[in-house]
Amino acid sequence: MSKMFNLIGTSALCLPALAATAADVENGRLTLDHGDVITIVGNTHAERMIHHPWFEVMLHGGHPEHELVVRNLGWSGDEVALQPRPLNFGTMEDQIRRTGADVIVGCFGMNESFGGHEGIHEFRTDLGQWVDQHMAMEIDGKRPVVVLVSPVAHEDLGDPLPDGRDRTHVLARYRDVMREEAISRGALFVDLVRPSRRAMASEDFDLTINGIHCNDAGYRLCAAEMIAQLGLPAGRSTIRPLSEDPLPRAIRARNELFFQRWRPVNTEYVYGRRHRPYGNQNFPGEMQDLDRMVQEGDAAIHSIVKSQAVQR
Repeated sequence: MSKMFNLIGTSALCLPALAATAADVENGRLTLDHGDVITIVGNTHAERMIHHPWFEVMLHGGHPEHELVVRNLGWSGDEVALQPRPLNFGTMEDQIRRTGADVIVGCFGMNESFGGHEGIHEFRTDLGQWVDQHMAMEIDGKRPVVVLVSPVAHEDLGDPLPDGRDRTHVLARYRDVMREEAISRGALFVDLVRPSRRAMASEDFDLTINGIHCNDAGYRLCAAEMIAQLGLPAGRSTIRPLSEDPLPRAIRARNELFFQRWRPVNTEYVYGRRHRPYGNQNFPGEMQDLDRMVQEGDAAIHSIVKSQAVQR
């Protein structure tokens, strides 16, 4: 399958007969094939994984020969039923399809949880529809595996921030809905509430920057939990500091290029009302250059992963 994120002059192929997906679910675990694309979508937690790429670091470490491809489509503020986008930008489904996703990792529940106990029924309905829709997608003749990832617990950082205990109780209820909807539909689920709450109570350092958004230590914890709960091989027992490890630096560099590609700063010229006659003169060529640079970034990541695997 083509791993190009080609937004210009492309249309999705609809194939009537679906082959088995390259990534498969076995006994509640995720198995990955060579070249699989893992596409991350969802809220602020998902978007900030661009800068704290420990999940991808661990994915590669456990699959050094697989040449996996990770694409992050996280957008701060996204909910399962609310994803505002610029004019002509396309839907989340459009973007997922263009990445060639074999696995869709959806991070939701934090924004929705501010609806409190009264919002749980609506969340359950919206989430069930979202899972059904994405599990039924046809991408290169296959159906993707869907993984739901809960929010983290609310860390109690004291006044003037909200009481973390009360908020975590609400978050746990939304977490339970996510688990139930995933299991009932054959999707996979990762619980981050329980392990983050346990770590927040026992560690003498913070795991978030504001109670709900993880810092780097929080993302390391979440990455390890995602790998473990999905039954994926753990490539590393420890993570070296960023200054000593070329892999996360390479991933962050690739992430920046891909972000510029799929979320250009001035979408009015790329997709919107000024696309013609102005944007269509220069941006198609520049987007193709970014496609090439993103693929070169993937190649650099794969080279580092294989080199590190040999050194171990």
